[in-house]
Amino acid sequence: MPMDFKILGPIEVRAANGRPIALGRRKQRVLLAALLLNAGKAIPTQRMLDWLWEEQAPPNAESNLYTYISALRRVLGAPSRIEAGSNGYVLRVAPGEIDVKLFEELAAQGRRMLSEGRNDVALERCTRAVGLWRAEAVLEGLSLPEPLRGEAARLERLRATVVDTSLEARLALGQHGEVLPDLEALTRGDPLNERLRAQFMLALYRSGRRADALAVYQGAREMLAAELGVDPGPDLIRVHQQILVDDPALAAPSPSITVRRFFAPAELPVDSAAFTGRAAEVSRLRTALASAGSGPIVISAVAGAAGIGKSAFAVHVAHQVADRFPDGQLYVNLHGSTPNVEPLKPAEVLARLLRSLGDDAAAPAEVDELAARFRSLTDGRRLLLLFDNARDAAQVRPLLPASPTCCVLITARRMLTSLDAVAHLRLDVMAEDEAITLLSRLVGDERVAADPRAARAIVRLCGGLPLAIRIAAARLVARSGLSLRALADRLAVEDHRLSELQADDRAVRACFMMSYRGLESEHSRMFRLLSLLGGSDISVAVAAALADRSEEQTADLLDHLADVQLLEVGDADRYRMHDLLCLFARERTRQEETEEEQTKAIRRVLHSYLVITGAIGNVYNLRTRRNAKFGRPALGRFGPSPDDFTADHHTGPLDEATRSHAETTAVLRGIRNPVKAALDLGYLAEMHRLAGRPDMATLCYHEALEADLAGGAVGTYRTAEHWWGLGRAYQDLGDEARARECRHTSATIFQALHLINGDERREIEIGAGSDTLETILRYTRHGRGI
Repeated sequence: MPMDFKILGPIEVRAANGRPIALGRRKQRVLLAALLLNAGKAIPTQRMLDWLWEEQAPPNAESNLYTYISALRRVLGAPSRIEAGSNGYVLRVAPGEIDVKLFEELAAQGRRMLSEGRNDVALERCTRAVGLWRAEAVLEGLSLPEPLRGEAARLERLRATVVDTSLEARLALGQHGEVLPDLEALTRGDPLNERLRAQFMLALYRSGRRADALAVYQGAREMLAAELGVDPGPDLIRVHQQILVDDPALAAPSPSITVRRFFAPAELPVDSAAFTGRAAEVSRLRTALASAGSGPIVISAVAGAAGIGKSAFAVHVAHQVADRFPDGQLYVNLHGSTPNVEPLKPAEVLARLLRSLGDDAAAPAEVDELAARFRSLTDGRRLLLLFDNARDAAQVRPLLPASPTCCVLITARRMLTSLDAVAHLRLDVMAEDEAITLLSRLVGDERVAADPRAARAIVRLCGGLPLAIRIAAARLVARSGLSLRALADRLAVEDHRLSELQADDRAVRACFMMSYRGLESEHSRMFRLLSLLGGSDISVAVAAALADRSEEQTADLLDHLADVQLLEVGDADRYRMHDLLCLFARERTRQEETEEEQTKAIRRVLHSYLVITGAIGNVYNLRTRRNAKFGRPALGRFGPSPDDFTADHHTGPLDEATRSHAETTAVLRGIRNPVKAALDLGYLAEMHRLAGRPDMATLCYHEALEADLAGGAVGTYRTAEHWWGLGRAYQDLGDEARARECRHTSATIFQALHLINGDERREIEIGAGSDTLETILRYTRHGRGI
C-alpha cells in the first residue's frame, strides 16, 4: 500500500489515507531514518549495529535489531517493505513516496533548467524543492550517529545550493527588486558567503542603488580580511569592477526577453466528503501513480458502467496523490458520455491545457502542432492529468504527454485497450455494507439506524450503483418527511423504479441513454431483446436464439455490449445485465419492438431451452432407461436454423439443466404463458428433485400446478404427473402425509383419464406403483409427441 515518508524535517510516515503512523522508540526511529536515507540500497547488518550502538553494542544487539526490523514491518503494514538479503536490509519505496527523492530530483532539474536558460522553469523547480522542507534540518529532533549526520549535512548543503539557484533564476528573470529582502536576510545569516554577496550587490545595482552595492563589497572585503586574512575572490571582485564601470552586462533583462512565469494549476474538482469504500481499488491506483518518474509515463484508465462512480473515485485518488505532482494537477471533463453535451475535440482540450499551463500564445489550428507544443511544455514537469469521461482512445491519444515525470488518469465507460502501456482498473457495483455506509453519510446515520431493513432494501433496489444510491439519498434529504420504507416501497415497483431515481439534473435513465445511443442498430437490438430474459446468466447459445443470429455473430454482439459496460461477463462465457440496466432495456423494448417480434424472440428461446434441458433431463431421469417397448427418446435440434446444433451436444451436468430451466421459467413468467410455464416448471421441479433439492422441487411443482389451473389444464395427464412428482418431493422431505395426499390426487386423475385401473390406482396411492406410472407416462408422452 502506498505511503508517505518524510525526512526533510522531523521524521514522519503517513498511511495511504493520510493517517500518521506511530514509529516507536528512538532506536527504531533511527533505524527507519537510516533505511530512508539509503532507500533502495542494501545496508549490511554490521553497519546497522554500528549505527545503533556507536560505542559498545550489547551481547543481544543483533537480536534487538531483528526485533526493531519486525516492529517496523508491522507498523509499515507490509513485510515486503523491508527485505532481508545476503547483503543486508533494504527499504523498498516508490519514487513518489519519499520527500528526499523528490527534493533531489527537483534540485537536479532546477540546475539543468538554469543552464539551459529556462529560468522560469528553474525557479519553479527550486521553489518546489525548498517547499518540501518542513524545518531547517534533516530529521530534526532525532539524534543521529555520525555516518548518518554526514548524509543529513549533504542534503542541507544541497538545500542551500537550491536556494542559490533560485536566486540566480529570479535575477535572470528581472526580479531584482523582489529578491532584495531575501538576499539581505541570507547575507546577514551567512556573511562570509561570497556568492550571496555578489548576488546582493547585483540586485542592489539593478535596483538603482549603486552606492549600496559598493558598500556591500567594502563590508565583505573588510570582514574577509578580519576573519580569514584573505581578499575577496575573483567572482566578487569581477562584480565590483563591473559596477564601478557601469558594465552594460549587469543591466536588468528587458521585459521583452523576460521568459514568462510558470503556472502550477490546481484544477481538481472538490473531493466528495461522502466517498466510501473501494479500499483495494484506491490502493491499487495509488501504487500505480506513485511509480511516476521511475520509468515510462504512467497511464491509468478507470472503466465501469454508467453511474458506477468512476469520476468520484478518480477525483478522490487524485487528491490523495496531488502533493506528489508539485507542478500542477490538470483536470478536463471530456464529456464522452454527458447527456446533451457533445464530446470535446482533442484540439479544444489541448488549447485549454496550454492555457492552464500559462501558454497564452496564439494556438495553432492543427491537432498535431498543439500536441507537440503541449509535450514540450510538460517535459520534465511533475504533472497529474485527469481526463474524465473519455469517449474512446482516439479522443485521448493526442492529449498524452511524453515525459515520464507526468501521470495520466483517465475515466471511461469502456476499456481503452488500444492505448499502449495502460494500467486498467474496472469498477464494479458497491458491496452492500459499503453501499449502506454511503447512504448513511448522505442522509445521516440516525435515519438509516432507525430502519436498517429499509436502508438495505434501498441499496439492493439500487443494485449497488453509487449514482442510484446518491439520487435516492438526495430525494430523502430533500423530503425529510419521506421515510426510508416509503422510498423502498416506491423503488420496489419495477415499472416506476427508474422514474424514482432522478433528482434535479441527475437521472439514472439519462445516464444509461447516453451509452444506448452510442450503439449501432444490431447492438441496440440485442441489448433490448436481452431484457426479455431478465438480464441474468445469459449464454451465447440462448442469446443467439433470441436474436435469430449465429453463435459467432451473437458472441461479437455480446462482447461489444460488455466492452461498453452494458453487459457484465460472467463465468463460462455467460453474460448478465445489471438490474437497473435491464429495466432500462425493457423500457426501450416496449417502445421499439413490436409485440409480434417480442413473442417470436421468446418462442425461439423457449424452443432452445426446452430442447437443451429436456435432453439433459432425459439423460439423468430414470424414465430414460432403455426400454424394450419404447426405446431411447430421440434428441432434438435447436438454434437459429434446425441444423445448427444437436441437443446431444448439450447433455451436461444436472446443474446446467436446472440453470437453463430456471432461465426458461423467468422467461415464461414474463410472457404469462401458463400452458408452457406449467410444462417447463414440471421439468424444473423434477430436475431439482433429482439433484437432491426436494424443497426447491416442491416450490416448482406448486407453481406448475398453479400454471395448470391458470391454463385450464385441471384434470389432464400433465396435472396428474405434477401431483405425482409433488408427492415424491414431499416423500423425499419426509412428509409422508402430504406425499400420500398428492399420490391420491394423481391416481384419481389418471383413473378418470382411463390410463390406469383400480389395482394400479391402489399401487400408486401407497407409493408402490412407480414402475407402472413411469410406463404410463412414457407411453402418454410418446403417443402425444411430447
